[in-house]
Order: sequence, then structure tokens, then C-alpha cells
Amino acid sequence: MIALYRLDKTVESKIAALLDTEEHPVVYFYSIRSILDHMMTPFVVITSEPYAEEMASLSLPVVTLSIDLNDIKDKVDSLREAGKTVEQIVVCASENEKSWLEKEFELQPDTVGCPCLFHATENVNLRGAEEPFTYLAPVWDTSIRRSKPPHGEWHLVEPSLSTIRRAVQQAVSLVPFTRDRLREKLLMGAVVDSLHDAVIAVDRQSRITLVNEQAKMLLGLSGDVLGRPITDYIPHSDMLRVLKTGRQELGDVATVMDRSIVINRIPVIVKDQVVGAVSNFKEISDIQKMEMSLRKKLHESGLEARYRLENIIGTSAQIRETKQHAALFAKSNATVLITGESGTGKELFAQGIHLESGRALGPFLAVNCAALPKSLLESELFGYEEGAFTGAKKGGKPGLFELAHGGTLFLDEIGEMPLRIQVHLLRVLQERRVRRVGGERVIPVDVRIIVATNRNLEREIEKGQFRSDLYYRINMLKLEVPSLRERLDDIPALIDSMIQEMNEQHEQKIVTLDTEIYLLFQQHHWPGNVRELRNVVERMVLLSRDGMVHVEDVAWLFQGKKRISRTDDEYYGSLIPRFTEEMNQEASKIRDALEKAKHNRTVAAKALGMDRTTLWRKMKQYQIE
Repeated sequence: MIALYRLDKTVESKIAALLDTEEHPVVYFYSIRSILDHMMTPFVVITSEPYAEEMASLSLPVVTLSIDLNDIKDKVDSLREAGKTVEQIVVCASENEKSWLEKEFELQPDTVGCPCLFHATENVNLRGAEEPFTYLAPVWDTSIRRSKPPHGEWHLVEPSLSTIRRAVQQAVSLVPFTRDRLREKLLMGAVVDSLHDAVIAVDRQSRITLVNEQAKMLLGLSGDVLGRPITDYIPHSDMLRVLKTGRQELGDVATVMDRSIVINRIPVIVKDQVVGAVSNFKEISDIQKMEMSLRKKLHESGLEARYRLENIIGTSAQIRETKQHAALFAKSNATVLITGESGTGKELFAQGIHLESGRALGPFLAVNCAALPKSLLESELFGYEEGAFTGAKKGGKPGLFELAHGGTLFLDEIGEMPLRIQVHLLRVLQERRVRRVGGERVIPVDVRIIVATNRNLEREIEKGQFRSDLYYRINMLKLEVPSLRERLDDIPALIDSMIQEMNEQHEQKIVTLDTEIYLLFQQHHWPGNVRELRNVVERMVLLSRDGMVHVEDVAWLFQGKKRISRTDDEYYGSLIPRFTEEMNQEASKIRDALEKAKHNRTVAAKALGMDRTTLWRKMKQYQIE
């Protein structure tokens, strides 16, 4: 289809006569609105030079009609034939037409047969002009006719039939291109509208070229915004900066219409030139909902790490040093060997390393090598194909190495792994590829391995229970978690944290705890380490009465348990005054915070860096009103 926009009736009739209306039907438009109503139909626009700029924002193929020197010569000849004297002429046209006519006149000054002056319609000033000028203007330039020349009148120049024919031929040749372009545009529009993200694009002049419904909703846009400057809606749009600098901006957080959104802005660059920019953005609440949904699925599947290094309780020198080493190891992708007695929290450190690493957004899987039968451990780690063994799941099953792709796999109690499976594990560590049980296909995997053991692997190697080549492969980075008896100073903080957690889980709640209980807990050997401590604290919570626990109420929990050595007894005898001093200092800080907060417990708890429940419990413990 050929669309004629704001052309003279005579020119319209000539174009229509040149076209085969069945093959290339002609439509006539006289406003931008009428064109927008038919944007879903492929067509090429033929218009005159002054109106071509109006079409630029619509991204339509446009063929421009313009008069040339031969058209001017024909008009001069016709005037002379009519008996008019033409000695020198003034031609007024659009700025672009004027520029081309001047260039043409410089190359062929004798074409018209008389001197010519060219003026841009936008800046024309004919006051003071005198005869014998003859005033000419293109037939489509209606604005110039409103100003009358000082002498004479305007004579309108029509494009010749050959000029019109060339424009029509060019328009017809563009029709197939227009159909393809419309198809691509509709496809792109459908893709953009199907996105969950809001998308808006602008051209080099910051005019909107693309926008989906999500963007309209978030930005509060209504009606047809295509072709309008983005600054009409966002006066200080950051897209202007991207158009100027050509640098992408990712993850920017901004507030638009009282909504917090995260924005990505990307320049569109063609041959090292910025020709536009695209912005996609999403409301932060939507991102949080998606993250919560993903985390829920990961949690249900056991593919989520929950504990960061900062969540590991303890301020002793030993635990601080261990956390520092773990944070350093997190920056590498090398295999980590975590050693330590049973119950020291080796998996917590494995989770903390994962969450501090570049794989934090990936899955975290943990398997206890001692908890699974030998036959089952292999299929769990490496997966299996359909029919690999009796009872194999139809379609097969991916192993933990595949499920942990892009994340971390934690192998606890690796010292219990059978030698046959150690061979397969070594191959995966070396080749970063896995083959399912009963399968031939080799699957590449990108997994960070963290292993843990409470055994002395070097002794296991001497006994032939552990492969030396695997040991050297996993012992690239070694992290030794201290036992609880090596960091007895952390016991009070551990007890407080456990009580707070268990108060939320059980109906019985501990409000007051004798300070001597902390010292009692610090005088025992704790072979089960933090796991054993937790067991004892939970029993203490369950057996507490009226929220109060005295030292004589829990002493029986330690009957038959090994105490620390006499040297340590002497040490803890000297610890009692120091511990009492620390308790007094904490009570003093709580009183000061409450006084400054005018006994507002919420404000005081925030100032002290603790939650309101902990503050209330400590107030009861120190008998603070």
C-alpha cells in the first residue's frame, strides 16, 4: 500500500494515475493521528519535503518529493509564455529543499536562464524587496502563501511528471521491505510485551521508539507515547546520560512514582556510534517475590545454604582466625578440606564459604558419606541412567554433581567413602566431568568441592583406607575448626543464642539464668563439642520451671561427664572474677541505654545491637526494672 501524506490534489491525482491501484492501493492521510490508526498495515509514505520530518518519529519508510531546477525552469517558461516578464527570481522552500537547490544551481547556473535567489521558508524576510523579482514556492508549501510579497504574488511550482514517477518507483520498490519490517516489528513487540520486565527504548534524539505495557504501568504512561521525547514523562531521565556517554548502567536502584525499582540501561551502538538506548527495569518487590519463591524451592529441595560466616557464634581468637581463613578461601574455587572433631560445625563453615564466594547464587548440596550405604552413595553422587539396576527410576536420575552445577557440593565425612568410589571422585575432580551409573554419556560439571572429616586422613592412608592421590587433590586449602574446649570463652554467647532460638520453638521459655551456670558449662570437656552443648541446653530449656534456671537445677546434667584438668580448674577459678566483671559491665550498658531511650525497650535494644526479646531476658537476669 502507498500512503500519500499532505500532498497537493494535483500531485495526488498524478501519483494515483501512475500506480496500479489493485497491486498498490493508494490511501490519503492528512494528519499524524490518521496514520497512527493504520500502523498495523504495511505501507510506504510519499510526502513533500516540509512534512518528511514529521514522519521520522514513526519509523516508516518515507519517499520525499522535492522540486528541482528543471521544475523551476518549466514554471519560468510557462510564466513567460503567459506574457509575464521574468528577469530574476526568488525561490522560497524548506531548509532542506533550499540546500539542494543551491547545490544544483552552483553546478548548472544556466538551467533556469535568469539569476536566482533561494530563501528558507522558515526564515524568509521579503520586506524591502523590489521589482523585477518573481516569487516562486513549491505547490505544497501552504505556509508561505500567508505572507504576500511586497510586489506581485506567489507562483506555485509543481514537480514534473518525471520527478513524480521516480518517487513512485522508489515507493513501489520499498513495499516488500515494508512488509518484512512490519513482520519483524510485530514479532519484536510480541516478545517485548511477553517479558516480565518493563522495557522502554529511545532513539538518538531520546524519542520513545518502543515501550511495553509493564513499562507504561510502572511509569504511569497512558495513550500513544511512541515518537514522544522521554523527557515529556521523565524530565531528568538517566537515558540521556547513556545516550551521551555510551556506557551501560546495570543494577541502578531508583524510586519512580513511589515505587522502588532496579534498572538496567544499555546503549545501542552501531559502528561505534550511539544510535539509541534500551532500559529494562523491575519493581524490587517483584524481584523479592521471585527470590522468595526460588529460595522456597531450593529449601524444599535441600539446595540452599543458610549460614553465613558472620552467623557463626564466637569471638575467641581461635574462632575469629578460623572465620578469617574461611573468608579468604571463599575467594578461590579450589577444593577445601575442613577438619575438626565431630560436632564442631564443619558444615556451617562450608555453607559460609559458599555464601561468601562467587557461587553464592548457585545451589549448595551436602551429603554425609557415612550415612549412605556404599551401593547407594555412588548413584547419589554420580546419578544413574534408566535400567542401570533393578528399581532404577524411569528416565534415570541426575546425581548431586549435576544438581550442584554452578554451585558447591559439600562431602561430609569423606574419610568414610569406599575406595572404589574414591577413584570416581578423583576422576571428577581432575576432569570436571561425570558419567552416570550405567551410562556412556559424559556430562561436564562446574562444581566447587568442599570436603570434611573428623578422621586423620594421613593415618587412613597408612592403613590403606584412603587414597593418597585423592588426599593431595582435596588438601589444597585446609581449614581446621577448633573444638569447643579450645574456645571455652565462646560458651556464654553460644548458650544465649541457643536459648533464644529454643525459646521460640518450645512453650517453655527461659527468662532468668544464673551466671554461675555459664561457669559450670565451661568446666566440662565437651567431647561432642557444639552439638553436645546444644543437646544439653535444649534439655535445660525443656526442664526449666517458671522461666528460671539455677545452677543446682542443671548440675545433674553433668553427672558422669569428664571435667577439665586441674590446671584448667585453676584457670577457671581465676576466670570467675573476670566473668563477673564482664556481667557487671553489660548490666551497666543496658541501664545506660534504657536511660537514654527513656525506657523505650525497642529503641534501647536497637542501640545495644540486640533484639527486644534478648534485652527483656537480660533485664530479668540482671534484675533491671
